[in-house]
Amino acid sequence: MISVKQIDYNGIDSLKYVNEPVPKVTDNGALIKVTVLPVVPTDVKKESDPNATSEQFEKLPRTIGVSGVGRVVAVGINRDQDLVNKRVFFLNPEGSFSDYLLNENSNWLFELPDCLSDNEAATLTATSLVLKNEIEESDLSNIFITGANSVIGIYLIQQLNIANKTIYPIVTPSSKKYLNEFLPDFQAYTVADIVGNFDSAIIADIAGNMKILKELSQHITDLSIVSIAIMKQSEFSDFKFVHESFNRGTYKYLIKELSNNSLKAPVGKVFYDRDVKSAQHFLEDNHSRGRILVKF
Repeated sequence: MISVKQIDYNGIDSLKYVNEPVPKVTDNGALIKVTVLPVVPTDVKKESDPNATSEQFEKLPRTIGVSGVGRVVAVGINRDQDLVNKRVFFLNPEGSFSDYLLNENSNWLFELPDCLSDNEAATLTATSLVLKNEIEESDLSNIFITGANSVIGIYLIQQLNIANKTIYPIVTPSSKKYLNEFLPDFQAYTVADIVGNFDSAIIADIAGNMKILKELSQHITDLSIVSIAIMKQSEFSDFKFVHESFNRGTYKYLIKELSNNSLKAPVGKVFYDRDVKSAQHFLEDNHSRGRILVKF
């Protein structure tokens, strides 16, 4: 089988396609034939900087990716035999970009209903719920979301309880039309569109752009910022970095919400034939227009 490996910190073009044996099925294992994988920004960051994220960085070489979709082709004696031939969404922090993957943690494996496509399921992220919880625990009624056109931003906007709250999805001018078309019930704003002043507001920061945060802060007297993109800064006093903590129930909930059309999956450009480098370059060089996927 082929696995996609990061071997150094020289960026996307240093990725290697490596031939490896198909994993043997263990007593507690479920062997998955991988079909669709999401291209994620954290991989691109890690490939050029070992300190780019707050996560414990694996030793090189490492298989890239953290999740995906596939079909179970074999299981060990201690696993549910009915899993064979079932479509599944899986998490695998040790790397997912391989033709086959051995899952030995049943908590990280989720059966998919027939009504949910592989591409839709591959967009799944629970990070939006981390921001949702922070926002809804706040008593501030004005909510600014930077990077609102991102996959996380689109999921967050759809998940927020907007009763008695006003949401300002902040995007670049080139992304305004995209977000307005994808989520027509929400008005998108650029920083330049924000001209009034606010007594108080919370910013859910996905973009990680200090310039945008500073410009928005000029309009807000009592400001709170929660960020998934900036770990440390000295500009703002009420600032909090947050990250996702795994909860199986969260992913089951998201799968259910996608299945009953309560959530709309932001599927973007799909690459084929293991063209992972082109997919990552596309992610790096273009504004977010849905989750970029690679079909194996």
